[in-house]
Parts: sequence; C-alpha cells; structure tokens
Amino acid sequence: MAQYQQSLDAKATIAVAGATGDLGTRLIHGFLDVDLRGGSAGLIALVRKESDKTQEWEKQGVEVRTIDGSSSQQDLVGALDGVDVLVNALPTSGAALRDNIARALPKTALKVYFPSEFGVDHRLHDFNIPEWDGKRAHYDLVQKTLRENNNFGIIVCRLFVGLFLHSGISAAYGFDTAKSVYEAVGSLDQIMNYTDTSDVAKVVVDLSTRVVRGMKIPQDLRIAGTHASFRDIASIMGKAGAENVELRSVDLQEFRERALARKYEDRDAVECLRFIMGDGRDDYRDVKEGGLGNDNVMVNGDERVFKWKTLEDLAVESQGRPNADP
Repeated sequence: MAQYQQSLDAKATIAVAGATGDLGTRLIHGFLDVDLRGGSAGLIALVRKESDKTQEWEKQGVEVRTIDGSSSQQDLVGALDGVDVLVNALPTSGAALRDNIARALPKTALKVYFPSEFGVDHRLHDFNIPEWDGKRAHYDLVQKTLRENNNFGIIVCRLFVGLFLHSGISAAYGFDTAKSVYEAVGSLDQIMNYTDTSDVAKVVVDLSTRVVRGMKIPQDLRIAGTHASFRDIASIMGKAGAENVELRSVDLQEFRERALARKYEDRDAVECLRFIMGDGRDDYRDVKEGGLGNDNVMVNGDERVFKWKTLEDLAVESQGRPNADP
C-alpha cells in the first residue's frame, strides 16, 4: 500500500452526489478507509438533508453540502465550488437532480465527472428498459451540454463494474443463501463479474489523481474485480461454511422473453440482470480467457496498486452465507 500512497502526492477534492444513498454511502466509506484517507485533498458529501449519518461523517472530516431537486443552477454551481472530481451516485429516483447537475457542469471548475453508472456495461444491450435508457440519456445530456458551452476541459468517465460484490450474491440475483439454493438463468458454468464498492472507490481516487497531475484517462472503462460461475460460487461458499448448496437452472431464452414481455415502464433492471448474467454480457474476463475483456491493466494491472476484493474474501467474511439475513 506504500506504493499506492506514494501515487497520491497530487490530490483531488472529491464530491459525491447522492452520498446518503446505498451506493453513495458505500463510496464515502471507501474514501474514508484508512488506506485512502490521505488520497484526496478533501471529501464533500452532497445530500438532500443533513442527518445523524452526515454528522458522523463531519466528525471524520467530510464536508457536507445540501442540494435537492429545487436547487437552482446557481445553487448547484455553488455546491460544486472548489471541487475537482464529482462522483454521481444518485439513484434512478434522483433523475431530475442528476440532469440538473449535468446542466450546471459547464459553469464549474470540475476536472472529472463520473456519471451515475457503476453497473453493467449497458452499451452491449440489445433491449431497452427505463433504468439503462435513463443512464444513456443522462450521458448524452452531459456531452451535449458541455459541447454547446464549448467546455472541453471536463473529462467524463463512465465506469462499468459489473455486479456489486456486496449485493450480487443474494436472492434477488438467484443466490438464496438462507435456503442454500442457487438458481442460474442459463448455464451454471457461465462466468460473471463482480466488483466491490471499496475497489470502485480506489479506482476513482487513482483516476482522479492522474487527472489533477495533468494525465489523460479514458472516457469509458470496464473493470473486473473478481469473477466466477454459479457452480464456482457454490464451491467457494461451501468451503467457507455454506452447507449442501442445491444448484438449479432455468431456461435462458424463456426467462429473457418473459422479462421483456412486460410493458416498457414495468421492466425491472434486476430481472434483466439475471439473464445478462446468463448470456455472458457480465463476463469481463480477459478476451484471451473467453470473456468480453476489461481495462484492469489501465487502473490496476497485476494488482500493482491494490488487491481486488474477491469472492473468496466475501465467503470468509460471511461464513459462506452472504446476505442470508433478511
């Protein structure tokens, strides 16, 4: 970790929009981790209202600023004063605020903007649902707004990380760890990608540091923390304490057709993720290994910056039963 700390001599002030949401909170905690604590010049939480959580963050040196759907562009520009890097962790329900932030970007001194992606690479999808269409529309709005205002100084970087490690091994995704039943959509041997939010925070800090040091970074990055199939995960969890995991599978095409037969506005992202996990579009292994490829070499090649958190790590932490408690 000494090498990692050494790379942070040039530091960025990082703000997180939607900081008290699930993703935002996990990213704040990631930035506050002992190994990253000195990684930024400052950390700002952008929230709708202050709370016990934000008061605790303030004790740890986080600056809290409030914004909401009624905030004017002037308010938003003011909230981003002194910020080098903005990480947008607003959920779909915050789409209006998310897009208002996009319209305010040209008037800020930001160096890097990370849109609210941090999921699967939806550029690969051949279907439409509100969740990912909203992300694409936001990205297009950001690019259009910057272009129309002749602002070409802000780097817009989308991070595609696959499934989150902390939540991806749960009943919603076919892993009923409480009942020891795992149900894949399609093959039990299809590889899937997971990345822990603490590792996402490390990647954000590393990329942000490069920019404030005058370096260029890609606009789109696909990163891969750890990967395995349903069958692999059953074995990993079994070694850590899970007992007699029952493996099942359902037909991929039938599941997909049923999910996409819903009205557009009713199509569910998690349900669609189930068949994406099964059709290989969440397999971010190296192309030479049979996957879609990733950009790990650009951010953490050979784990020279940090060690990715693995499924084995999660298994040990949870004694083989992640997310088993309601």
